[in-house]
Amino acid sequence: MQTRKLLAYEAENLAGLKGFVEVYEEVAAGRMQKVRLSVLKARQFLEGLAEIFAEVKLASGPGQSKLNNNGRTVAVFLSANSGLFGDIVERTFTSFLQFLAETRAEAVVVGKLGLRMIQERHPEILYNYYDLSDDQVDLASLRLVMRYLLQFEKIMVFYGKFSSILSQNPTMASISGDSLPEVNLGEKPRNLYLFEPTVGEILQVFESEILSSIFEQTLHESLLAKFASRLQHLDRSLQNIDQRLIRLKFEAKQLRHKIDNRKQLSRLAGISLWEMQ
Repeated sequence: MQTRKLLAYEAENLAGLKGFVEVYEEVAAGRMQKVRLSVLKARQFLEGLAEIFAEVKLASGPGQSKLNNNGRTVAVFLSANSGLFGDIVERTFTSFLQFLAETRAEAVVVGKLGLRMIQERHPEILYNYYDLSDDQVDLASLRLVMRYLLQFEKIMVFYGKFSSILSQNPTMASISGDSLPEVNLGEKPRNLYLFEPTVGEILQVFESEILSSIFEQTLHESLLAKFASRLQHLDRSLQNIDQRLIRLKFEAKQLRHKIDNRKQLSRLAGISLWEMQ
């Protein structure tokens, strides 16, 4: 019967798809583990460095920063170049749009997926676009992005942050040393520093070199969250495939019973006709 063939055909396709998803999940797990070790080791150090950056900037006073050339704020959306990353990119995009709606910030989109999202949903938004790899941080591309960002007074980055394999959260972070939650810019620095040679020269080092390191760490954080979200997404896909395969087996069994019942009824009908003759 045609229905029986369709069930067998779907089961065969699902079995092939399951094998493909399992391989893809294994690759995603390997990439996540590779990025995870380096990101988690560097996270605490660079978060502390970012806090010191904020305190140095506060201690330097007005007029020392080289980031306030245009006096404006830029919002950077770190998306992806491909799909299968679950909903972390979508949720980060929502936070990014909300910030743009509430401020007059310039927009920067990183990744082909983010480019398509903003073109299709909000073509009225003006933005600058940059392309970065989903697999690793390319230093040449990083320098290109930083060359543009360094002209802004405030740099806000929107990205997915890894908490666990089951939890990746959209995050907004300042990398320009002025909006960190640990620091209240209306107060004096919590720590006292002796600056040598001068606070202005030290601030210049932070803004020209260490800021790039903080942004690079943010890119690695985004990669880790995307790989973890992809792994979670693929695992749910495998569960759905297994459930569908179980359902197909049940439907095939029901169909066999129906066919057997029809055959049995046909035999009984044939016997009744012979008896009537």
